[in-house]
Amino acid sequence: MNEAHQTAAESVGTMVAKAVPPASVSLATIAGVQVSELVLWATLIYTVLMICHKMLAIWRDLRPAACPAPEDS
Repeated sequence: MNEAHQTAAESVGTMVAKAVPPASVSLATIAGVQVSELVLWATLIYTVLMICHKMLAIWRDLRPAACPAPEDS
């Protein structure tokens, strides 16, 4: 019985995930925003996020390792 509930929940989630992009494009078009403009902004945001992520990874690789605390002997 639990498996049937889980399968139903997954199928509802899958249906929602499939319906969101067309619905958002339709609403944006009704609001007067071109689809090409949405794609342009989404690409710009994605590119900026990827550049920031890469810069953070490079910074973490290049910064000096923290000095270990001296051990008490």
